[in-house]
Amino acid sequence: MDFSFLHNSLLTHSLILFFGTFLQEDLAVITGGMFIINKQLPYFLAFASLYFGIIISDLGIYGLGVAARTVPWTQKYLLNNRVQYAKKKIEKNIIPSVALCRLIPGLLFPTFIACGWLGISFFQFSIITIIAAAIYATVLLFLVTTVGATIVHQIGIAGWIVLFGISISVIIYKSIKASKMSFESDNNNNSQSSESLSLKGMPSYAWKESKVALSEKIPPLLFYFPVGIQWLLLGIYHRSITLPTASNPHIIAGGLWGESKSDLLNQISKEHHNYVATFTSIKRISADSTADFKTALDKLQEFEITFPLVAKPDIGWQGYGVRLIDNEDELRDYIASYPMSQSLILQKYIPHSGEAGVFYIRIPGEKNGYISSLTFRYFPHVVGDGVSTVEELIAKDERTRHKLKFFHGDDNRHAGITPETLRSVPKTGDKIRLAFIGSLRVGGTYRDGSSFITPALTERFDKIAQSMPPFYFGRFDIRFESIDKLQQGEDFSIIEVNGAGSEAIHIWDIDKSLPEIYKILFGYQSLLFKISAINRKNGIKHMGIINFLKYSMSYNKLVHSYPRSE
Repeated sequence: MDFSFLHNSLLTHSLILFFGTFLQEDLAVITGGMFIINKQLPYFLAFASLYFGIIISDLGIYGLGVAARTVPWTQKYLLNNRVQYAKKKIEKNIIPSVALCRLIPGLLFPTFIACGWLGISFFQFSIITIIAAAIYATVLLFLVTTVGATIVHQIGIAGWIVLFGISISVIIYKSIKASKMSFESDNNNNSQSSESLSLKGMPSYAWKESKVALSEKIPPLLFYFPVGIQWLLLGIYHRSITLPTASNPHIIAGGLWGESKSDLLNQISKEHHNYVATFTSIKRISADSTADFKTALDKLQEFEITFPLVAKPDIGWQGYGVRLIDNEDELRDYIASYPMSQSLILQKYIPHSGEAGVFYIRIPGEKNGYISSLTFRYFPHVVGDGVSTVEELIAKDERTRHKLKFFHGDDNRHAGITPETLRSVPKTGDKIRLAFIGSLRVGGTYRDGSSFITPALTERFDKIAQSMPPFYFGRFDIRFESIDKLQQGEDFSIIEVNGAGSEAIHIWDIDKSLPEIYKILFGYQSLLFKISAINRKNGIKHMGIINFLKYSMSYNKLVHSYPRSE
């Protein structure tokens, strides 16, 4: 491709200014002033390059706002709290809001996004921004070429350093003010929405800062990379990177992943079965799902499980394939879509809002174990305002917007919300549950409940865990009616037991910082290796690396074959 046209310095400088406005308008205007003072570009050409660059970038931002009405990923990344703040300002008076937003740090981008999102007339927006941009570019360029020229002529090259320092200071100032505005907006929203996490039987949860923690925004591979490095170092130290497969001797691979949930529930002795949600399991064995469906109905009758009930994979992860089944037709469809030769669990539905993860640890050889973590899980939901549709409420809320694709059914492993529900307008104060599962994967919220751990609760779970074949490291997922009864070690139902691969999920509490999270993760992983090393010393064998890799690939393939969760 021929780039000889760039040898024309006027064209090159003009393009620098034009595209520079897309990145940072203040710096572009100051650069334009520098070109004028150095006689590298005529005033009118510098102004035109800056002016048209500003207009085009403004219209582009407006276009992103228009896209946010229909394109899910734009809603996720663009409709933040500052856009909500700008929306309120625009609704009061569009002309001053759009015209003056360049003078208010941090408001230009969210204001123009909000204009497109709200459906402000393109003609009206264009006229306002064309006039405002003309005034802004004229005034700022005039100041740079007069005041700046004086500074440069007085102190020479150092003058450019001063101008550059001023421009950087302006940019930093605007960034700080924008961050502060976002923080204040979050706090305002948090104070309004804190009651939305007051669910029956659960401790209320008031937001302190952002509704989406930094740890949730980091891609999983990047987030767990430091943990993987520590795993490798611990493996080298203990002479086996698969040593943790010996952590729980009576669970395949120690329960790192791929363990049978029904086997683990059955390991709890009959003496404590009153604390386990009633369940049964069936295996898909017939190409014609009718036979398996009939087997399921017979099992439900045998175990006195009625609709609604919970259907889920026997080998599960993060809520994949978990559904609430309301009737026989839904059960028939679920079984028909379930992979052949695999087992599924049918479990009594526990209707309590209270849900928690109880992490249990016992060092081999020690008499008693302990609860190291108690985490409350709140299902994803929005709160009605009597005006907005469910779809609009999802887009307004930072946390639900972060997982928008799941609620719209755009993820092939989650069913999403029906179009009828998305279009409905909930009454003021009504809580609309957006997913049956409370997994972090679909926007569930976790709260560190360690302060609610009591001796009675610890004693109860120690007895349950010790009624199993040696169980040293893992998590019990439970449902409960009230926090008071739970603290007494009563009125809860275990819906799942997870082995060594489970997390102490209090790390996902929104208020925990990254250093704090990694400190917890590193501590738990070191303890896992310690327990496994003791078991190895006591004659427990761990899985070889080749078998472990084959096992892991098989498990990963299985998880992706389940029906959609909901």
